[in-house]
Amino acid sequence: MIGNRKSPDLLTVKLGNRVAILAALAAAGAVAIQALWVVAWRGSWSVDPRLMGVFGLLAVTASHFPVELTPRYKTNVVTAVNFAILLLFPAPIAIGLVGLSVLLGNGTMAMRRNQEGGRRRGVYDSLFNTAQMMISTGVAAAALYALRPETSAAHPTLADAWAIPVAAAAMYFTNTGAVALIVGIQTRRKLSDVWLATQRLDGPSESALYLIGFVTAIMASVYVWVPLVMVIPTAVVYLSSKRAVMLNQQTIDAVEAMADMVDMRDRYTADHSKRVAANAATIASAMGMRPDDVATLRLAARVHDLGKIGLPDSILRKEGKLEPEEFALMKEHPRRGHEILAKFPQYRKGREIVLAHHERYDGKGYPSGLTADRISLGAQIVAVADALDAMTSDRPYRAALPLHQAMTELRIGRATQWSPAVVDTVERLTQVAKRELSFGDTAAQPQPA
Repeated sequence: MIGNRKSPDLLTVKLGNRVAILAALAAAGAVAIQALWVVAWRGSWSVDPRLMGVFGLLAVTASHFPVELTPRYKTNVVTAVNFAILLLFPAPIAIGLVGLSVLLGNGTMAMRRNQEGGRRRGVYDSLFNTAQMMISTGVAAAALYALRPETSAAHPTLADAWAIPVAAAAMYFTNTGAVALIVGIQTRRKLSDVWLATQRLDGPSESALYLIGFVTAIMASVYVWVPLVMVIPTAVVYLSSKRAVMLNQQTIDAVEAMADMVDMRDRYTADHSKRVAANAATIASAMGMRPDDVATLRLAARVHDLGKIGLPDSILRKEGKLEPEEFALMKEHPRRGHEILAKFPQYRKGREIVLAHHERYDGKGYPSGLTADRISLGAQIVAVADALDAMTSDRPYRAALPLHQAMTELRIGRATQWSPAVVDTVERLTQVAKRELSFGDTAAQPQPA
C-alpha cells in the first residue's frame, strides 16, 4: 500500500538529483565532442570493418570484468582497448566506437544481477560511463592530433610516437578525474581525496594497460589478428590488479582477526576494538579530519590492542590491580603492536597511532611520555574512545558506568590525561541525539567514514 511506503531520505534524493544532473551534463558534453570532431576532422575516414568489429567485441567483453578498488569505485581492463581504438581509427570514429562499446558493455552488464539481486548497472551509471569515456577519448584525441606531425594519420607510427604519452595522460586524467568527481559527490568527499585513494592501487595497472594498448595499435595496423593476442597480457594485468586488491583486503582481515582474538580472550572486552574504531571515526569526522585520515584512524583503532596478543591470561583477565611487574608487561603492548604492524604496508601510517594511544596529554603516559601536541590527533582520539568504551563496559571488578558518569570522569581528566579538543568534541556529540555514540553497545559495528 502507498501509505506504508517509506519516504526516501532527503539527502539521498538530493544526491540522486545531483548525480542525474551530472550524468546528463556528461552526456551533453559527449554529444558535443562527437559533433565537434565530425565537423573538424580533415583526415582520412578509411577504416577496416574487421578491425572495428574485433576491437568493439573486445571492449564490450572487457566491461564485464571489473576490479573493485573501493565499494563505489571500480576499474577494468577496457582502458587498453579504448586507447588502441584511439590510436588506430580516425578520431570521430574512435570516439563513436568507444561510446558504442561502453554503452553495449554496460547494457549487457545491466542484464546481470549482483549478489543482492540488483542490477549491476543502473541507467545513470551506464549513461555517465559512456559519456565520460567518449569525453576522455575526445580530449586524448585533441592532445594526440595537436602534437603528431601528420594530422591526417589514421594509425600511430614511430615518427609521431612522442605524442602518444601525452594522449595517454590526457585520457587517464580525464577518465579517472570524472569518475572520482561522481564518486566524491555520492560519498561527499573531495575529488582529490577520492582520486588519490583509488589511484594508489590503480595507477600501476593503468600504466601497463596504456602500454598494452599502444603496442597493440602499432602491430594491429599490420596484422589484423593481433588484437586477439592482446587478451593475454591484458588478462595478466586484470588478474594482477584483482589479486593485489584481494591481498590488500585479506591482509587487513587477517590483522583484524588477530586483534579480535585479544578481545575474545575476555568476555568483558568482546567487540571492544570494533566499538573503539567506530567511535574514533565518528569523533574524527566531527573534528573535521579528512576522509582518508579518518579511514587510516579507523584501521588503526580497529587493531589498537593487537600488541596484547602475547600477554598471558593471568594479566589480561586479572580481576584485581596489576602488580608493578605485570603492569610493566602491559605497558609494552603499544610498542609490540607497532612492531607487528610494521610488517604490513597497509598500516604504514596507522601504526604510529597504535604506538601512541596510551600517551597522556600531560606527558605521564606510555611508552614514550609524549606531551600535548607531540601526540598525533589520531592517537589522542583513540585514547578517548578507548577510555570511554572501557568505562561504559562491564568489567570483572565493576559494573559498566552510565555514560553521564563516564563523561564526568572524562571532564576531570581533560587537559591532563586527555586532549581538551577531543573531550569537548565527545561531549558535543553525546548531546546530539542524531550522532549518539555507541559506547556500551556491544552490537555496535564500524560505519563507513
